[in-house]
Amino acid sequence: MSPVRNCRGSLLAEIAVGLFAFALGLTGCGEVPSDAPAGIVEVKPRYGGIYRRAFSSPIMKLDPAEVNDSYSHEVARQIFDGLLEFDEDGRPVPALAASWTISPDRLTYRLTLRSDARFQAKSGPDDAPTRNGGRLVTAEDVSYTLHRLLAPGYPNRKGKNYLVIRGAAAYNASQAASIEGIRVVASDTVEFTLDKPFTPFLSLLALNFVFIVPHEDAEALGENFGWNPVGAGPFSWGGRASDTLVLKANPDYYRGRPYLDRIEFPVIADEIERFRRFRNGELMHNDVPDPEYKNVLQDPRWVRQFQEVSRWGIYYLGFDVKTPPFDNVKVRQAMNYAIDREAIVKLVINDRARIARGALPPGIMGYNPKLRGYSYDLDKARALLAEADYPGGKGFPEITLEVNRDEIHIRTAEFVLANLRDIGISCRMKVVDFPELLTDVQSGRTPFFRMGFTVDYPDPDNFLHSLFHSGNIGPAGNYSRYANPRVDELLDRARFEIDAKERVALYRDAEQLIVDDAPLVFVFHYTTHGIWQPYVHGMKVTPMGTPYIAYRQLWLSSPTAGLPLK
Repeated sequence: MSPVRNCRGSLLAEIAVGLFAFALGLTGCGEVPSDAPAGIVEVKPRYGGIYRRAFSSPIMKLDPAEVNDSYSHEVARQIFDGLLEFDEDGRPVPALAASWTISPDRLTYRLTLRSDARFQAKSGPDDAPTRNGGRLVTAEDVSYTLHRLLAPGYPNRKGKNYLVIRGAAAYNASQAASIEGIRVVASDTVEFTLDKPFTPFLSLLALNFVFIVPHEDAEALGENFGWNPVGAGPFSWGGRASDTLVLKANPDYYRGRPYLDRIEFPVIADEIERFRRFRNGELMHNDVPDPEYKNVLQDPRWVRQFQEVSRWGIYYLGFDVKTPPFDNVKVRQAMNYAIDREAIVKLVINDRARIARGALPPGIMGYNPKLRGYSYDLDKARALLAEADYPGGKGFPEITLEVNRDEIHIRTAEFVLANLRDIGISCRMKVVDFPELLTDVQSGRTPFFRMGFTVDYPDPDNFLHSLFHSGNIGPAGNYSRYANPRVDELLDRARFEIDAKERVALYRDAEQLIVDDAPLVFVFHYTTHGIWQPYVHGMKVTPMGTPYIAYRQLWLSSPTAGLPLK
């Protein structure tokens, strides 16, 4: 998905076991643990309570079309709903759309909407009436949402994914007044027609970029819609109180009012302070900082509340391949060989990740366990650097690695700087807040940077096309500005290939070319990990990560949950 601030296949058994254990410990379907805090007396779902989950930095705009990071995605997913959503296995399932049909030629998708889904009638800290008045969601809203996303000049990042819809490219280029391939058949029926068969199209309809928005509110608020969002999701916008973002239960939600009364997302920059507040009961769930990892695993009070599953994503270091010295492939390859991924995974993050050979994580179609990647090999690194006319690093300019403010990123960067010194490269670290990093990366102002990518939809197209197709250079996802015509050709063919085996072969060929060209240093594939209070129930962790937590399903069995933050 989105750039990351802060996986199945051979892992299916591992994830299944993990989710089963997690369910036993946290869903409240069994008996209450003997060491549970006082006040836990129920095992049936109950309504009420305030849920708190802290972020390390402020969220960005919550306009679905502009959501550009994992925190904002996590919040937006509570305010808005899309036509479809992903189940625990990453498959698209009904949401605002109750059903759909696909034509035999796989070009036309007709979706029928639910008859009971409404936009939020109230929003904001004072529950002010929304412009839409709480009306039903219609097919016209679906058409409006897509036209808004693809409007010429609209500041979206992933609108290009939807250019597979017939006429979308012409509309986006101001060559047509509307999108030919979007047709409102009836108030509850919308039809999409594609130029070519595109296997992941249903998954595109589950992404945040096309969460359905009411035109009355979006048009009245304009650029401020992202700061005062209105959707059809389980929680409505409750405003900001100091450094805390607030959501309120939507009583008119079509799947029923959520159990929680309110969700609060305070900003607590320091990871140790966040964990301290979690242990004090002020937060309902949290990441486990690396210094606390072994303590949690050895503490019988908390180990049952901890869960970790492999996540579909990639942590990487990016080069701007248009900027010297990174325009030299031998320099990029040398730096790849110089970086000790195994040490980073073992010493920085307590072995809580899989070392990456390429972009595709285990569990995503096309993952290649035989991919030729880069091992830690200083001799090869030095030889390649010499071939690039920098023997022993002589004449190599001092470079800067830009990372966002987080202990893991800073410690990882320290390892990288030390590794590069071993081959004669002098590198400094620049630490900034995530919004600044993202702006610098997307605008091409920083040629060497830390970034991450987590799945929008579980398909190799999402990883390889987004990150490496030349058509996505810049804010659309190809931050390295990498362009290889052969890679573009393979990725374009794979997008529209119907045969699954042929798609896999095309993606594997493309990924090997990408790895050989080394536009990135693939460091590791993420895990999703967290720890929850014993009174939190309904939590489900999937390889798609924390942005996909369904807060509407959570409930609290403790009547004391949600006391004011200290």
